[in-house]
Amino acid sequence: MARRRPSAFEVSFPDEVEMAPPEAERTKSTHMHAMDSRSSSVASTSSLGKRKQEGLSDQRSVKRQQLPKAAYYKKKKDAQVCIEDDKLIILGEDPDPDDDTDEKPIRELHKFSIFDPKHRKELVTLEALEQDDGVDRQFEAAGFVTPYFVNKEDEGQEDQDQENNLEQLQYVNLSAILRYTIDYSQDSEPFYIETQYAWYILKSPAEHYQPFYEHFYSPRRIAQIVISRALNAPQELYKSFLETFTSKVDIFGRTYLEQYLWDSIVEIHEAILNETDFRKIMAVPFVKSILRRSPMALEASRPARQSGPKFKRQPKIKSYLGNIDLAVLKDEHQNTTCVTPRIAKLAQGLFREKMRVIGRPPTPLNKSEEDAYKTKAFKVLNRLIAKAKKPKKEIDYHKADRVSVQSGCYSSVDIDRKKYSIGDVVLVPNTEMLKRVLNKTIHPDLDSRIDHFFWFARIMYIIIDSQKVHLQWFHHGSQTIMSELAHPQELFLSDLCGHESLHAIVGKVTVHLSSDITSLDRRDEYFCKFTHDANLGTFTSIDFKSLELLENQSPPNNCPVCPIHQERDFETNARELKDGHGHVNGVAFAGSRYHLEDFVLYRAKMGPAHIGYITNFEFSKQSATVTMRKVGRVADLAEILSEGALKDERHLFLTDETEAVEVKELLRVIYVPSYKSFKEPEAALEDWLDLSYDHFYLKYAFPSMEPGSWNDKKRVGCEALGVCATCLQERLDKRKRTYEFIAESQNRALSTLDLFSGVGAFSRGLAEGSGGCLEVTHAIEIGPSAAKTFKQNHPGTIVYNQCANEMLRWIIKSLEGHEVEVPNQKYDDKTPVPPPPKRGEIQVITAGFPCQSHSTLNMYKSTEDIKSNLILTTLAYMDYYSPSFGYFENVPGFLKFSLNATQANEHQAMGDIEMGGLKLLIRALIDMNYQVRFGLLQAGHYGTPQRRVRFFMVVAKHGQVLPELPQPTHDFPDSKTLNIKYPENEISPIRMAHGTALHRVVTIEDAIGDLPRFDWKHPKPRSEKPEVQKKREKRLRIIPSIECKTSEPYCGFSGQIGYHMNPQTRYQKSARLIPTTDIQHYTKVLLPRKVERVLNIPLKAGADYRNLPAALHEWQFVDPTSSVGKMNYRPGMYGRLHGSEVFPTTVTNVDPTAKQSRVLHPLCYRMVTVRELARSQGFPDSFVFHAIGNNIVTMHRQIGNAVPLPVARGLHSAKMQSLLIDDADGQLGNEGLYSEGIGRTRGR
Repeated sequence: MARRRPSAFEVSFPDEVEMAPPEAERTKSTHMHAMDSRSSSVASTSSLGKRKQEGLSDQRSVKRQQLPKAAYYKKKKDAQVCIEDDKLIILGEDPDPDDDTDEKPIRELHKFSIFDPKHRKELVTLEALEQDDGVDRQFEAAGFVTPYFVNKEDEGQEDQDQENNLEQLQYVNLSAILRYTIDYSQDSEPFYIETQYAWYILKSPAEHYQPFYEHFYSPRRIAQIVISRALNAPQELYKSFLETFTSKVDIFGRTYLEQYLWDSIVEIHEAILNETDFRKIMAVPFVKSILRRSPMALEASRPARQSGPKFKRQPKIKSYLGNIDLAVLKDEHQNTTCVTPRIAKLAQGLFREKMRVIGRPPTPLNKSEEDAYKTKAFKVLNRLIAKAKKPKKEIDYHKADRVSVQSGCYSSVDIDRKKYSIGDVVLVPNTEMLKRVLNKTIHPDLDSRIDHFFWFARIMYIIIDSQKVHLQWFHHGSQTIMSELAHPQELFLSDLCGHESLHAIVGKVTVHLSSDITSLDRRDEYFCKFTHDANLGTFTSIDFKSLELLENQSPPNNCPVCPIHQERDFETNARELKDGHGHVNGVAFAGSRYHLEDFVLYRAKMGPAHIGYITNFEFSKQSATVTMRKVGRVADLAEILSEGALKDERHLFLTDETEAVEVKELLRVIYVPSYKSFKEPEAALEDWLDLSYDHFYLKYAFPSMEPGSWNDKKRVGCEALGVCATCLQERLDKRKRTYEFIAESQNRALSTLDLFSGVGAFSRGLAEGSGGCLEVTHAIEIGPSAAKTFKQNHPGTIVYNQCANEMLRWIIKSLEGHEVEVPNQKYDDKTPVPPPPKRGEIQVITAGFPCQSHSTLNMYKSTEDIKSNLILTTLAYMDYYSPSFGYFENVPGFLKFSLNATQANEHQAMGDIEMGGLKLLIRALIDMNYQVRFGLLQAGHYGTPQRRVRFFMVVAKHGQVLPELPQPTHDFPDSKTLNIKYPENEISPIRMAHGTALHRVVTIEDAIGDLPRFDWKHPKPRSEKPEVQKKREKRLRIIPSIECKTSEPYCGFSGQIGYHMNPQTRYQKSARLIPTTDIQHYTKVLLPRKVERVLNIPLKAGADYRNLPAALHEWQFVDPTSSVGKMNYRPGMYGRLHGSEVFPTTVTNVDPTAKQSRVLHPLCYRMVTVRELARSQGFPDSFVFHAIGNNIVTMHRQIGNAVPLPVARGLHSAKMQSLLIDDADGQLGNEGLYSEGIGRTRGR
């Protein structure tokens, strides 16, 4: 999910422009008006859920709008209702808070209703708490309840099956509402209600309660805007305030209008008078202007409240206190989003925030010009539709235009007396849309465009005899995933072609094929610079040289698409391969070649692919059969391996077992030299394995796949392992070119800027996967501890501990010669940040740009959605630095990030834009001339011992090779699709069928089994039964126990210590390549009662709170009427991990009672340590985390926010292969790179 972004200091420049969205039209729904009673500026004055019986009488003379029509509460259908009491446990909320205070928990209330249980559950407003309408009322609320987390970073981070949805949340009927509270001094503070047991932040009303909540919320929210602004800008004039006010949008999606101030004037005035600094507030110029319209007399002093309880402020969030890493994330510290003019223009009208444009602002749309163009375009569209309705057209041709007698192809034809020639772009009706027009189910209007009703295609040749035309089709931008946000004049070449009737053509348009066009002067013309693959969702550069060569070919050989389809058809049949003597030595199928004595992968039903060593081919008319000796993985022989032996996933063994399969079962060739062939076994072998995931080695042969003893093995030397001389030489050439390329690239490494870097895992993994081709030179990170961690582990990188928006403003201003104050590093607020990189110095930008999650609860957006807008900041950096490559990462919820176009914009789009974040991201990058590829990647597919799906995008400038997304290298036991669905299509860039991967899944035990073991010490050992005490004493002889002291920052081992055992897997071996200076093998400290529960969870995979002994049970753990019981005793709390499975998604909130609560070590009586969590993300042990104040939770946040290093390495390994192809002019494929000395050669 998105990282919470702090805001920047409000530093402005005379020439700086703030982009304010134009005022929206007022919506049809009734706006807010207050009730006929006094409201509270701080808290209501009700007691124990009953409305106040006496108080100040209402002296207002103004007429107030009435409440909505009476309505009554009905509980949500099929909802299991929990009743709020002192035993209520909210899933993800700690039932044992880490302090012993009596403070109430803070929770969030979603889809809520507020009602009077004494009067048929009539819906009421909160302001009625203070009214005396002669009825003895009580107030309760009901809705979906979630815990309140100070750190929102885990929203959207969890496994997809654990994302918030209404079926998984608890529906709670609250006890009596005591009061509501509003802090008018802070613009970002939510509204609270308080019950006897908890505080609740009011998030969003139920649909049927919305009119009642609007009535209460809207005038008070406006008062909050006025008062908080007055306190922060005491000199502001009314005009300036109004500009800010009318750029804001409320939680119901309405942009504020000036009239709303006057509708709320009484509430504004009353709220001001109830503030301590009311005189100071009333002296602010814009407040004076507003209050001139107040019907109330301007009291000279604050009126005294009559009876009722003392006001109570809403709860303070103690986690912020003294924690600089959380303080910088507070809403009030968030900076205005800064953008470049290009990004401002694209974003105009699509975002609620008033952005700061660094440079000349976009020119507002000229409505009169726009209307005139629409009228003209509508007439053209109607003429085209009329032509499309005409079934037959007048066809004429000239013999001089015939290309050749044999082909029957013509270069030109006249249709309805208009000439059409090869290369012309023509319009062909969209038959479905034309049918709807004919049926009058759709009526074109002024907003309709040609691309809504017609397809675009390029004439390749004309066949007069059959009156057909061969076309290569375009995709209009609106027909791609960009949909309504595409440039209205941009087309994309496709890999689709075919014949169409000449009678279907209704006209032609001018299309400019060029790589550097972003717009045209004439709005009736089009341009095309990229191709688009609808199945993969990619946008790639057009090969203009190939197009030019094909244009010189005679029809029908001039179509660029036909040969591709012919090749695909040709590859579906198996073909014999023969050596120089005419002997069959292989088979070609589906684009691959397989030879005798090749090692190959072939399909398995489950798990990774089978491996075979080809010994024979048999051909039939339909197919071919391949006979192989079976090959096994040494890691699968764990039961017979000697103790301490490495279970290496790359170590294979040959067997005497054989199997014959059809050629269609083969997947790919892999490369398996004899271990004996390496002159310096360790060094040379590691170099070989590092080159590619499809590189293995072989030492032994066994009689079968399941040998009974390790002693059954026989050594296999070079002389016994036949290989193909031709393939060997190809591998040797590729290996040589690879090392030459890497050596050259290291001298010209790509300088990289890491935005929102965290501790640098994303860019570090990319750099490691590049073999030195990429160097992270600069990084921007807002969190002080994360920035210090980055610098400590990457001393050569310049790290800016600042807000990315503040940095962008300073970078552009300073590099363009403006006098501008240098920002300070956040970790001390006094050290100036280092000089910025100049334009042209950055070749790669990486960004895990934060984006708030978009769950089913997020129907009501926050006022300005600032945290979601860092996508624009990222695009602004891409626009300013124009790097050659970009890598972006986000949570899968980013795909649900919708935009709500409520104002005029250049896209002509209004209302909710589904997947708007992705659409805008692609559109902006294409405008900047970037090729684009994106998809969802599962970390487990790339050797991460964790279930973690993330969105990734790779972009490359035109002229560069666009890297592929890495295909899975490891099997993963998860059948969830990684396809991306949108209304017109489904994108499937990742092949993830079971039984096809190179390697087995990496498990928890594979990742952490070698780390030192220890237990927590029992806080009250003598309270346990004697037999249990004896068991613990016996265990203590083998595994130490460490006291979990609340006075200490952590519990466990630090510094340099030994390991539990030698590395048992390649994953462990890789983690330990560089000795660590601090193992950080410690847990956070829990309270004694939680430690005791952890110690009593059995050492059994999957055990959790349900396995606790009765003496440690709490009512809510066992009673079927409790909230936990009503959730069917949902598993997980105090959950123990399974060593032979994978970690659940590593998140930032790691605790036995957190939402992701399966955190107990598989074999130890404790939760997992910092180092074990780091291993789950692929961090090496040499990577040391820094946390100000030794705050372990800060370390958890750093780890949970990281991109798994194996995934990042895989991304750039794919990029390096692309660069190698480009460098070798297409000679170096992506099949993997072979080593020298593989075995005896055999001529082909």
